[in-house]
Order: sequence, then structure tokens, then C-alpha cells
Amino acid sequence: MLINKSMYPVKAGYSAISTMQSQLGKLQTQLGSGQKAETLSEMGFDRTVSLASRNRLTKLDSFAANINTVNLRLNFLDQAFTSLSKLKSETRTSATPTSFGENNLTMVSLQKDSQNRLSQLLETLNLSVAGRYLMGGNKTEAAPVATYDQIMNGDGTSDGYLKVAEERRKADLGKDSSDTLANVGLPRTTVTGPWKNNLVLSSAEFERFGYSITSISGNSDSTQTMGPTADPLAPTVQVSTQPLDGELVTFNMTRRDGTTQTLTAKAVAAPAVPDSSATPPEYAVGSTLEDTAKNLENLMGQKLGNLDNFKQFLSSDADVKVIGYSDGMKAVSVKFQTQPTDGETITIGIKNAATGVTTDYAFKAVAGTPDPAANPKEYQIGVSREETLKNLQGALKTHLGALEAPIKTGRLEAGVDAMAPEKVRIAEESPPTVFGYKLASASTTSSRINVSAVAGNPANMTVEFMGVPRSGESVTLNLTMPDGTSKAVMLQAVDRQPGTGQFVIGANKEETAANFEAALKIKLDQTSKTDLVAASSFAAADDFFSADGVARRIDMTGGDPETATVYSTPGARDTVKWYTGEIGTAGDNPRRSATAAVDDSTKVGYGVRANESGLRELVKTLAAMSSQEYDVNDNTAQARFSSMVEKQMASTSSATATHDGSVEQIGLELGVVRATVGGAKERNTAFSGQLQTLLSEVETVSMEETAMQLLALKTRLEASYQTTASVANLSLVNYLK
Repeated sequence: MLINKSMYPVKAGYSAISTMQSQLGKLQTQLGSGQKAETLSEMGFDRTVSLASRNRLTKLDSFAANINTVNLRLNFLDQAFTSLSKLKSETRTSATPTSFGENNLTMVSLQKDSQNRLSQLLETLNLSVAGRYLMGGNKTEAAPVATYDQIMNGDGTSDGYLKVAEERRKADLGKDSSDTLANVGLPRTTVTGPWKNNLVLSSAEFERFGYSITSISGNSDSTQTMGPTADPLAPTVQVSTQPLDGELVTFNMTRRDGTTQTLTAKAVAAPAVPDSSATPPEYAVGSTLEDTAKNLENLMGQKLGNLDNFKQFLSSDADVKVIGYSDGMKAVSVKFQTQPTDGETITIGIKNAATGVTTDYAFKAVAGTPDPAANPKEYQIGVSREETLKNLQGALKTHLGALEAPIKTGRLEAGVDAMAPEKVRIAEESPPTVFGYKLASASTTSSRINVSAVAGNPANMTVEFMGVPRSGESVTLNLTMPDGTSKAVMLQAVDRQPGTGQFVIGANKEETAANFEAALKIKLDQTSKTDLVAASSFAAADDFFSADGVARRIDMTGGDPETATVYSTPGARDTVKWYTGEIGTAGDNPRRSATAAVDDSTKVGYGVRANESGLRELVKTLAAMSSQEYDVNDNTAQARFSSMVEKQMASTSSATATHDGSVEQIGLELGVVRATVGGAKERNTAFSGQLQTLLSEVETVSMEETAMQLLALKTRLEASYQTTASVANLSLVNYLK
């Protein structure tokens, strides 16, 4: 500012000084505050830029707060789903079918391991952060999932899963059919040996119905008894080609007590006479292979005693060997060294597991006609050991076969058609029921068997024997299980002692049909107590762990789940609600149940519901596995274990990772949200920096520049003060001076 150089009145000087003082004060204020203006009016046209920028920064601050909150929750969810993925993987690999473990340790520990995993899973689903539950959708104030104890055991008067599963198991199995062991082809006996004088009574399928063979004894040296044992019984010699004269065979044998013994025998052809006391001992080559086998077995009996005392025979000649009957189940054997005499007895002990009582069944050899009412049970002495043994075999089947056999057929009915005994009719229970097996289809590999198509309500079909099938031909029934899976039940025709899943080819088509019926009942019973029980456990999990948390229960108005046919009205029976979070609607996106805006155009969804299909499937699987106990003394335990593990592996397989709502899919979706939030945060941070720079330009001053302006103005002001003071003192007198 220029100092007034004219001799005008000092008023103009004072005005200039006042303006400079005002400017000085403004600069001092700017230097102290760093701001260009104290009010919007002082900012002029810059106030529009300032207001808009600050409004935008406020929004960015709110977005930043949202991002921080979302990131916090995503961090916890990320840890949770990492844990769940590991839990799912452990569940999938914890066991495989038939991997029972040493001493069945894996099998018996699976239930406890599943219980621990389920408890961990439920705790994870109830994850909370700062009082907010993260897996209940938009319901965040309370735990979305009930506790392990409430879910499994119930809460007060409300039933839990174990109760629901037990009722469902009974409903799917149905009532026992009234049968005897004989009606289903039990007990199983096999006659062996070159003389057909060895008989083995096996407990195969016998123990399924609660019976066990505990003992066997005889009261004569002519009759040898052995067992019960699962080791091979009734060793017998087999010769596949005739040995040459002078040919040697050596047997390395292991006794049942673990000791070993070696025997070498020499074949001698006619007309030479064998010498059993020679070294090595000799046996005669017979006119037939069977005669040669008999001669060698006689020699071994002389030198070794009872061959049943041995459990293993290793032969140096592949054409000459000793084999023993074994089906892996406990069995007893009877061997007639000579014909029994009148009055000799054999006693077999049978224990009923239900009562714990053991009953001794005595069988007496009689020379005359047996009395069917006699006790001990009588069998006739025949003209040969073979005939006598077959008479004993018939007596065993008659009297032991009279024991009750409670069959579980999964609410199917099977029986020979009374009007056409060559036909076996198979039908679903009437009146129709939603429980148990459902007939899907059937097929056969035999041209002599006709299988009708499944039809009707309730569904039924017929297996008709138009002739006698060949050995190896089969009939397959395809059944739908309670959990919706399929099970093929195959029955194969055999011309020998049948195993489970086999039926004996009879003398005619009617006898074969009867054998097929018996074999079908045995197979259905086995499948029911293993595969059906497993499927029922998973079906009960479907019923209990519904998406809305309301369990589906069996209608018990009849008082007995084994005769129930339908479900009760939803909610009619008091049951624990396993899930109380947000239910959602069909087709909606659970991620949208919790949202946050992270910029003007981006709103992320990070909600999770514990009832999503993948999480619910894992809960159902572990609950079903937790409900199954495996007693090593239960002969259905191993097959049931394998069936349960197969279902567990299927429900947790790596293929399920691509399913909507799977643990992996949810984790992936949350990972995408995390990436989106991270991108938004970077953009917002950059934009915020730009706005701060812009605000700095329009609102703040440069401290250095302001200081320089202040010093310059101060200098000019001081000069103005001095000049104005001098001018103010001017007068004519002073001037004349």
C-alpha cells in the first residue's frame, strides 16, 4: 500500500491504516488457525467446493466405519469356515467302509468322535462377535442353534433327535414277522468227508435272531464232537488226480494249541499191500479218487488222531490236500468214526440272548423208528454212516428249526402264492405307509424266472419260477430306502449250501420257489438290520433338521411307531427346534441377510444362516453318526458301520463343494465379499486423500506465505504510522519554523 504523498487531510491516511490493520489482523488469524476464513461468507466462491467436499468426506468416513465393522466380522467368519472345512474333511476321512480298525477300535470309537465333532460344529454355528450372532441371518440377538444336549436329548418335555430317530427306526423296520428258523432255511448244516460222515452245524445267520451255539458233547468214542469255533472244522482229504505208485506227499500241520507237526505218506498201487507202520507210512491208491482220499484220511487218522485237533494243513502236492469247512462263523461238528449204537446221544447247547437261558438239545440214536415226541430227540441209525448222519441232520433241522425267528422285512411282505406255489409275491405293506422299503424295480439273469413289473398302491410284484434256474443265475430287487437312496438286493441260485443272498436250486420249481422265499426273508432281515437302519438314521435327520427348525414327526395316534403309516401335523408333537434364526424364503440369497454399504454404488452382503443346505447337511450327518453304537458282540455292527460310513462319505465328499450352500461355497462367497470390501477401502482411501488435498487448497493457507505477507504488511503499516504521525503534526507555524 502506498503512503499518501500528497498534502491531503490525514483522514485518508487513517482509512488506509485501518484497512492495513484489518488485513494484519486477518493474516495473524490465518497464521494462528491455518484457515483462510472463519466463516463460509468469508470463503466466497470456495464455500461451494468446501461444503461439497466435506459432505463427501463424511460419507467416506461412514463407509470406512462400515468397512471396519464388516472386516471384523469377516475375520471371525473366515476363521469359523476354515474350521468347518477342516471339520468336514476330518469327517469324510475319519473312516472308510470295512475299516474297523485293530480290535474294532475305529468302529467302536466312531460314535464318540462324531459326537465331539457335532458339539464343535454347533458351537461354531453359534459364533458371536460383540454380542452379535453371525450365523442367524438377520436375527442377531440370540444364538440361532440349540445346544448339543438339547438337540440330541431334548429339553424338558420337548423331544430331541435321538427320540425322533428311534421312532423312525421302528417305523421303517416295522413289526417282526412270525417265522421259525426252519421257514428261513436255518440252521445251516453241511455234510463233508469222503465217507460223508462229518457234519458241521454253523451259526451263520443263527445269531442274527438271538441264538448262539454254546457247546456240543457226545457220550461215545464212536462219535467225535468239536467246537464251537470259527476255525475250520471237519478236515477232509481231497485228491484231484491219482498219485503214482511210490509218490510221496508231506503235510505241515498246525494244531489248535499252536504246536506244529509233519507227516509224510507214500502212495502204493495194487497189487502191493500198503504198510501203515512203514517209514514213511503207506496208503493204497484206490479205484476212484474218493477211495484214494478215504485211504489217505484213514492213514492220517491212525497217525495223527482226530484231524479236528488241527486248524491248518499245508500240502507239498497241490493235487492232494486237506480242507476244512468254515464260513467264518462259530460252528460245531459231529464225526462218526463208526456207526453209533442204539441209545448214544449228542447234546448241543443253544443260548437265547433275549432271556440269557441256555437250553440243551439232546439227540439220541435209535435202531427202530424214531418217536417224534420223545425227549431226547430221536434219529434213526441207517445202513451206513452217511445215512445215519443225514438222519441226524434232519433231526437237527426239525427241532432246532422250530425256534422262533423274528424277521425284519422293512414293511415288505413276501410269501409263496398259495394258489401257485411256483410264484413268490413281494408287496409293500397294506394299508400303504410312507415308511420302510419301497419297491422300485426288479430284474433277473435267468430265462427260467419271470419277474413282473412293480405296480399298484401299495406296490407289489411277483417272481415266478417257470423252471429250475442254473447255478449262478440271479434275481435282483431294487429298493428305495427311507433316505431316498437306492439299494439292490440280489439273490443268487446255487447248488450247494447257501450263504446269505443265495437260494438253493430245488428238485423242482415249487421247491426252488420255497427256497427263494426263505433266502429273500433272510436277506431282507440282514439288509434291514444294517442298511435300512443306516438309511433310517439319515431319514430321521432329514425329519429333525428341517430348514425352518420344525421337526417332522411320526403320527403316533395308534400308539406304536411300528404300525404308523403317516406323519403327524407339523408342530403337533412337542419337539426341540434346532434352529431359531432367520428362515428366509425359497431362492433368496442368505448373504443379503446382513448388508453394509462400502461406497456409493457397492453394498456387500455377508450374512450367514446356520440352516443353509451345506451346513445343515453336515449337522445331519454328524447327528446320524452320533446316534449309532457299535457293539463288537452285535453281529450286525460291522455291516451297519460300513453302511453308515458310506453315507457319511457321500454327504461330505469333495463333490459336494460345488453345491449351493456348501461349507466351501459359503467360504468362497465370503472371500469374494472380503475382496470387494478391500477394493472399496482402497478406492475410498484414495478419494479421501484427493478431497483432503482439495480442501486444503480452498480452506487452508500456506504458513510461510502468510508469514511473509504479515511481515511485509507490518513493515508498511509501521511506515504508514510514522508518515501519518508526521503529517498530523504539520502546521503553518511548524512549517514556517
